[in-house]
Parts: sequence; structure tokens; C-alpha cells
Amino acid sequence: MKIALIGQPNSGKSTLFNAVSGYRSLTSNFPGTTVEYTHGRAHIADEVIELVDLPGLYSLNPASPAELASRESLLAGRWDVLVNVIDASQLARSLELTLELEELEAPMVVCLNMMDEAALKGIRIDVAGLTDKLGVPVIEAIAARGQGIVETFRAAIAVGRKGLRSKLPFSYPPEIERVVSRLAAELASDRADVTGSPRGDRSLPSGAEPSASACAVAAPATMAAPPLEIASRRFHALRLLQSDPEQLGMLDPTTARAIETAKGDLAKHAGWHTDMAISSARHAACLNLFEEVARVSRPRSDWREHADRWLMHPVWGYVLLTGIFLGFFRAVFDLGQIGEAHILGAFDWLIAYLGHFLPPAGLPFAVAKGALLGTAGAFAVVLPYLVPFLIGLSVLEDVGYLARVGYLMDAAMHRLGLHGTATIPVLLGYGCSVPAVMATRILSSRRDRFIAAFLAVLVPCSARMTVIMALTGFYLGAFWALAMYGLNLAVVVLAGNILARIWPEITPGMLMEVPPYRLPSARVVLLKTWWRLREFVVVAVPLLIVGSAVLGLIEFFGWQAVVNAALSPLMALLGLPAAVGLTLIFGVLRKELTLLMLMQTLGTTNVAAVMSTAQIVIFTLFVTFYLPCLATLASMVRELGRRLTLVASAALLVLAIVFSLLARGVFVLWT
Repeated sequence: MKIALIGQPNSGKSTLFNAVSGYRSLTSNFPGTTVEYTHGRAHIADEVIELVDLPGLYSLNPASPAELASRESLLAGRWDVLVNVIDASQLARSLELTLELEELEAPMVVCLNMMDEAALKGIRIDVAGLTDKLGVPVIEAIAARGQGIVETFRAAIAVGRKGLRSKLPFSYPPEIERVVSRLAAELASDRADVTGSPRGDRSLPSGAEPSASACAVAAPATMAAPPLEIASRRFHALRLLQSDPEQLGMLDPTTARAIETAKGDLAKHAGWHTDMAISSARHAACLNLFEEVARVSRPRSDWREHADRWLMHPVWGYVLLTGIFLGFFRAVFDLGQIGEAHILGAFDWLIAYLGHFLPPAGLPFAVAKGALLGTAGAFAVVLPYLVPFLIGLSVLEDVGYLARVGYLMDAAMHRLGLHGTATIPVLLGYGCSVPAVMATRILSSRRDRFIAAFLAVLVPCSARMTVIMALTGFYLGAFWALAMYGLNLAVVVLAGNILARIWPEITPGMLMEVPPYRLPSARVVLLKTWWRLREFVVVAVPLLIVGSAVLGLIEFFGWQAVVNAALSPLMALLGLPAAVGLTLIFGVLRKELTLLMLMQTLGTTNVAAVMSTAQIVIFTLFVTFYLPCLATLASMVRELGRRLTLVASAALLVLAIVFSLLARGVFVLWT
């Protein structure tokens, strides 16, 4: 049985999904879009069900690409039952989408989630009365605590087996009903294509053919259309009257004229534009329904109100934000250093012990050593920092603090062409670029994800900090290291402004919903952490191991000379010794390796005795700005796609060359 979860953003839909299918789920893109949806399987009541977690939407009149993709998938009908997840603490507002879904007259169950939040707000809901008014099963739930989840899916399975359809819970005013009925009859007689999906059922995720219990959808205009069902005619007539551009662009002239006539008739009798008339009628129905089934008493005051007075304060909010993130990063790095030291020690022992089984001068030893170094790079350098970071990020997200960070930082981030929610990925770039890139998925648009990921990999991560401090700071002094950070910050601001001009924002601002504070569920946090960590393990770790083995082969066969010769024009352009070319290749694997390989290549730990001040500065600048490490590139491919990753990598390489050449020019003029 195929069950689709649909609801407004922050209704707890994904919590419901992750509770039963999180660690067995997959993320895919809707065909022809960059919008993601999550799907998976679960065992409920001794039955295997297929679940699809559709992107959140406020209305079936889409206002964003995610809402459009979700609506198209919904109308394509490859599901047996809808589970409409509602935030019980926002019942009046949430019911607007429910009433729209009921116009489909399709099998549906309503999950009344966050009943604890409703109780805190003093809202008591007559669930039996709401069930009677809506004509569909309504199940109480607190998904974050695991309550009502199994009952919701059992009810959905029962509805799917019986093929029960929802009934229309209300009628529009007579002037609207008359126009809608007349237009629906005309659409049926014209046998027009009013699906609202220019791609037909191809807009759907992979799956079987539409089930018999799913709502009927008209065929494309080029095909002989089957007779439309009453619910389908009424639903699509309403969508057309509300000026849905996806539908209006597909109509033949006769149908378009009929719609314009209907709009004029409705505007004349209702006194409003058709959009306003229909929306207002539905909104009034929601308020009436809320008054009939809910009783509101004085809300209980708790710690969350006091917390927001401080955390959202125009002054203290920023002080606390700084303290929270400094503490968060400090905890991540302290835990990471402990894990890194122990795991690296184990890998050093393995590499040393490897010599007892394989001849150190042989090819198998070189390949095995390279593979072990790559594995160490993943499990000893990245994972000790990534795991606590992902756990902490999930906690901050589930508590509700990340949305407040976005609100506080929105004005500052607009100077970089981004919204406040992009603060997290950019700040995380100073720790590790891998989780920083992965954190861009909290951003809603592809444009914001790209700019945030680019800026996140532009700032120096902890590995590049090591190179700056251990090379420039140690040999040239703290002033030079501080100048590196100052230059990098200026480049980040400049790059953000340039990218914002090249790829301008479509909408002038951001409408952000700030969820209430909630105590996170340990199970949900761990599932979310594993879900995010699994992608890194599957995508990045194999690349690190294979890349390390290849570099081991290069070192074994003595191909360093070939690599250095290939890079010699670039080294000559930058005024660097030709022998340092190979170190940059190793730096793509791990940035710290550039420093280690530099000393190995030069044959001394006293780099200042071999390289001039200008060469040390130029080398450090190039390492700071050029290509990110292999693990970061793998994460960028996963989050942004190959094309945008290639664009970002090329831009970073150009930046590294330009600033290195500028530095060389300054030193030439200075001397």
C-alpha cells in the first residue's frame, strides 16, 4: 500500500516519517526538478507499506518550486491513501490545506499532531467532533514522543483497504457554488485537460501505476480523455478559477474563454476577485470549524516564553547566539580531537604492522598503505568532528533554535546575498567544510544552497587553519597569519556580493515560520544523524580510499617527476619551486598533507631555510583558496550536483591563482 504524507511546513510530517522509515529511506529528486522528496518502506500491523514524504506546502495553489512539485505529485495520484499531518496548535490555519485536500474526495486520514503544544496554548480539541465534521478518521498524535504514530498508519491502512473516500466538509456561498458547478460541467463536456501538470504522471516519483482508489486525473489534451469524476471536475474548476498558471497555460481557447466568463460572473456577484472570494470563503469555513470543535482557555506560561525574551532580544539575542555557537564549536572540536588522537593512533599501528605482512618496498604495500591513509582521513580526521557536529545540529534544529538564528542573522547575511538561515553553513566552514556543505540542505532554494556552499568552502577550515598557523604563523609571525584571515574574510564578503549580483534573488525577502521550542527526541536525533552521516560514508569515504590508493601508486612508481613537470608552468607563474607541485595534489585528499608533503619534498622541517617569505605567503594563499578536499567535493556533488560543483571548483581555482599572483606582484614591488 502506498501512503503519501502531506502537510504544512513544521507540522511534524518528517518526524512521523522518520519514526517508522527513517533509516531505511532514500532521498530523490522529482523528475525535471531540483526539489527533493523522501521515500521508503515500513512495517505496520504486519503489512509492508510504501511511504512518500512530500515537501511541505501551505496550499494547493503553489507559491514555490517545492510546493509545485508536491502538488503535481499529489495530483498524479500514485498513492492509495493520504495522511494529512496537522499542527494541532495551529489548527485554524492548518485546516485550510485539509479542506483543499478534501475537495479531491480521495481516501485520507488526518493526523492531529503536536497535541501537547495545543494543550500548552490552552486549546482543547473535540477529536470526535472534528472526525464527524471532516468525514475522515482523525488520530491524535505527539510524533516527537512516538505517540499516535502506529495508530495513524493503522487507520490509513484500514481506509486504504476499504477504499473510503473523504466527503466535502463544507459548501461555498451560493454564488461561488453556482459558478463552480457550471464550469465543472463545461470542462467535462469539453473533455479538456485540466490536470495542472505539464508533464502528466511523469512528475511523479518512481512507483507502480496509479491505484484504483486514487483520485482520477484527466489525460493530456493530445489524448482521448476519459470522463472526469465529479470530485475531479469540481477540484480542477476551483483551481482554474484561482488563476493557477500551471493550468491556464495548457488550455485551449474555448476552455480559456469559459474560464474568463466564469471569473467575470463570480466577480460580479461576489464583489471580489475570484481568488479572494474562494480563499476568503475557505478561510471563513476554517474559522467556523475551529470554533465548533475547539475550546480555547488561558494558555499556560512556561520556560519557552522566558527563553524567547532573551534569545530573540535585539541585543542579548546576539550575545547568547555567539556564546551558544562558540560553546557548540568548542565541544565539537574537543570531542573531535579526542577521537582523532585515538583513531589516528590505531591507524598508525595498523600501517606499522602492515610491514610484517607485506614487503615495505613492494607495490601491494604502497597500495594498502595509501588505502589505509585514506581510511584514516575519513574515520580519524572527518568523522570524529562530523558525528558530534551532526548530533548537535540535529538537537539545535529539533529544539527550534536554528530558525531563531536565521531570524537574528537575516539582516547581516543579506549583505552576502543570503538569508539568515545560511549563517550556519558559513560558520561551520571554519570547522570542517564537509558538514558545512551538508548543512546547506536546510536552505530552501538551489541558489541559496550554491552561494552558501561556495562561501562555506571559501573560508579556511580547521585543516587549512593548521597550514596557515603552522606555516605562515610559525615561520613568519602571528601578524602574517592574522593578515591571511583578514584577507579571507574580505574575499568572502566580496564573493557573496558578486554571486548575489550574478545570480540575483527572485523574491525580495524571506517569510520564515519560527516553530515553538520542543524537547528533542533522542531516537529522532540519532536517526537524523545517521541519515545525514550515511550519505557521507557512502559517497565520500570510498573516494578517499580510492584516491589515497592512487596517490600511493604515484609515489611507488616515482611519478612525482611527471606530476611536477605537468604543474611546473603553474609553479613558475607563481614563483614557487617546481618540487612543491605534488604537494598540491596531496592537498586535494587532505589539506594537512600539503604541509607534511612540503616538508618531505623539501627534505627539511625548516621551510624558511629553503623558501623565501614571498614563496611561503604565496604557497599558503594558494592552499587557502584552491580546490577543497576530496571529501568536500564529494559532499558538494551530493548537495549541488556535478555541474555546480565544477563551476564552484573552477571559481576557487581562479581565485587562488589571482590572489597568489597579486601577492607575488606586491612582493616584487616591495623588494
